[in-house]
Amino acid sequence: MFNKKIVMIIAAVLVVGFAFGAFFSGGAGLTNWGEDDEPADIADAPGEENGFEEAKPQLEQQLRQQRENEILMEHVDELREQGDIETNLDLVDEGDESAVIATVNEQEVLKEELMAMEEQQKQQLAMQGMDPESEEAEQMMEEMRPDLLDNIIAVTLLEQEAQDEGIAVGEDEVDEYYQQFAQQAGGEEMLEDQLEEADITADELKSDIGAQLLVEQYIDQYMEEKVAEDEFEFTEEELRELYEQQQQQMEQQMQPEEEMEDMEINEEQ
Repeated sequence: MFNKKIVMIIAAVLVVGFAFGAFFSGGAGLTNWGEDDEPADIADAPGEENGFEEAKPQLEQQLRQQRENEILMEHVDELREQGDIETNLDLVDEGDESAVIATVNEQEVLKEELMAMEEQQKQQLAMQGMDPESEEAEQMMEEMRPDLLDNIIAVTLLEQEAQDEGIAVGEDEVDEYYQQFAQQAGGEEMLEDQLEEADITADELKSDIGAQLLVEQYIDQYMEEKVAEDEFEFTEEELRELYEQQQQQMEQQMQPEEEMEDMEINEEQ
């Protein structure tokens, strides 16, 4: 089972392309981007037709990632239907931190896991300029709570499938990612300080990294073995539709900046 408190620290010190990152952030789908294959900003390519042709590889990559997300979510839905899942969110308000708020095939989900995820969401709200302790934020957390629990359940199901498939993660792989965390945190000493502040040991962090890599490897294996390659063939029309959407988004983003520049010019005059 994932230690959601550790997940919060991971999010704070390193942005890693784990295949299930969107689950933890409350997103609607999953991503499988590595450090070298994250889509580039393609909406500002020069010239309409030239820009589209140059953007095709990135457009195909983005559509592939979207399709992978859809396939994986369909797989998770199947696991839900097949699984024995019970939830009791009433215990969030009534029980202590060790209260069991859900069981997933007899595996317990504790209230403290959900609370840690809510804390992560509050940190994101704070980064967006909202007071995480405000009444509005508290209401948002309450509304998001079922989705956050649903995300925990989804990751737990994937973890169980990985274990059933006999997938194993080596210590070298865990150490490699741990060193990435340390590098992004400014060194091992800085990382250890951050972990200490959160009352987490390096061994606990490494254990959680191993659990996340376990699920990531299961997802890769599932895509390779269960999904036909023609699932990722896209028409010219699909590619152009995505390109035009991104062009429109870029224009909408540029419009407020242009209006601001016009206001500044008028004030100077």
